Amino acid sequence: MSITYTQFQSGFGVPNLSPFCMKGEILLKMANLEYQSNILDDPRKAPKGKLPFLTDKGVEIADTSFIRRHLEQDYAVDFDSGLSDTDKAVSHAMARMVEERLYWVMLYSRWMDDRNWLLIKDFWFGSMPVIVRNLVPMIALKQVKSALHGHGIGRHRAEDIYKFGAEDLAALSQQLGEKSYMFGDTPTSLDAVAYPVILNCMIEKLPGPLLEAAKSHENFAAYVERCNRLWFPEF
Repeated sequence: MSITYTQFQSGFGVPNLSPFCMKGEILLKMANLEYQSNILDDPRKAPKGKLPFLTDKGVEIADTSFIRRHLEQDYAVDFDSGLSDTDKAVSHAMARMVEERLYWVMLYSRWMDDRNWLLIKDFWFGSMPVIVRNLVPMIALKQVKSALHGHGIGRHRAEDIYKFGAEDLAALSQQLGEKSYMFGDTPTSLDAVAYPVILNCMIEKLPGPLLEAAKSHENFAAYVERCNRLWFPEF
């Protein structure tokens, strides 16, 4: 098997706590390619210092945007077959909304919200030796806080950050409507982006305004269940 997909471990009842790790794996499934999954806990050991990444014929490809481009170019995959140019433009814009803002709201809700931080801390760092169990999480927390500040979203009040997230979720719900997938009866690249984040926002064990905003949209529950059955039936 020439393709190895390296990602974080699963947890909290979802295929992956990283929507990007889920996205990359969904793209492989949509491309009908066989691959071996490899779990890596320390992203510092990955190319570009983040997960996921793909190894194909000895070449490492980091970042899901480049993974998608690789699959499209090397395996002639069209993730948006049948979409009009206008639909493709909408898909591109909504994907950027999800990855460049809604994702960061989700990150904030997990690392900066006291209701969730202790759970996240225990999940990622609880198995570490006692001597570093408290030091490493504080370093990681400081890095995430700095990243949120650098992005810009971390400079706002909590209520404003969560309002951003609610607005983005509302836009996704409106796009989905009563359709099976974001653009109709067939999943497209936008589903590979949107479904992982929606699912991660609906984790009951991680409460808060983002969970409540996601649960307020009635079409999300059936959507994530449909996507679960299609791509991750084991969950």
